[in-house]
Amino acid sequence: MPSLILHVDEIIENTLKNSVVKAIEKNMMKIIQKELEAEKNNCQIIWVRSKILSSNYKIFGELKFREKTTRNMKRRKDCLKQISEILQKKFNVSVRLRAFSIKEETITALDFKN
Repeated sequence: MPSLILHVDEIIENTLKNSVVKAIEKNMMKIIQKELEAEKNNCQIIWVRSKILSSNYKIFGELKFREKTTRNMKRRKDCLKQISEILQKKFNVSVRLRAFSIKEETITALDFKN
């Protein structure tokens, strides 16, 4: 279930190419899988074009995942730190990331496929 939603300032978003995004996503996905012990098929990374006017942080991200004992504070921090290093290096901007664990009993999740 780990889901990383990245709000990216439209100035940065306009310079993104699909090939670059795919390479960045691949690296971030590996980090999430390793640090949060997540299965690849359950992970998502969503890029949202945003207009960030008054913040010095041009990328804002929220990582949400099911609570597990192995997903402790150190692993969550390591995960966010590694992801922020990738984003800062690639886009040369300040990045703000947050992580939220969600208890299993508070989740209702359904997948609808064609």
